[in-house]
Amino acid sequence: MGEKIDQGGEAIVFDNGNKVLKAIGLDYFIQPILALDRISLHNAYFEETEMNVLGFGRNTNKDFMVIIEQPFIHGKMMTDTEIATFVEQMGFKSINPRNWTFANKDIYLSDMHDENVLRTPDGHICVIDCDIRINIPELRTGGTRILTNEVEFQ
Repeated sequence: MGEKIDQGGEAIVFDNGNKVLKAIGLDYFIQPILALDRISLHNAYFEETEMNVLGFGRNTNKDFMVIIEQPFIHGKMMTDTEIATFVEQMGFKSINPRNWTFANKDIYLSDMHDENVLRTPDGHICVIDCDIRINIPELRTGGTRILTNEVEFQ
């Protein structure tokens, strides 16, 4: 997969040339569909760092992993104030600056810190990793969305 360059709470990141490969575990998601939902939301909001699912596998502990590729972004870390301004311009409200959490009525966005949000040399702001999910009332951040698996066809 390439040289291991980073590891966080949910993923191991490998350098693969102009792409990074990430092996994403389910520790935060429980079910694979929730990890895939997060990837879909990330791609909808942050197209410049689109995640493409390559497949699924298991690590050496036999834990299920989602394998994705993403562009390798060369950039500089931004300050918390710069990140907050960027996210607020997207229509989000700061919920908890200590854990970099923002929300609007539809989307919960967290983990927006200086290692996950970079400014490229040409000035583009790129979110390479964040916690993005549907904002449901149970998150207590003003969310109005209801998750259901009941579908009605007409």
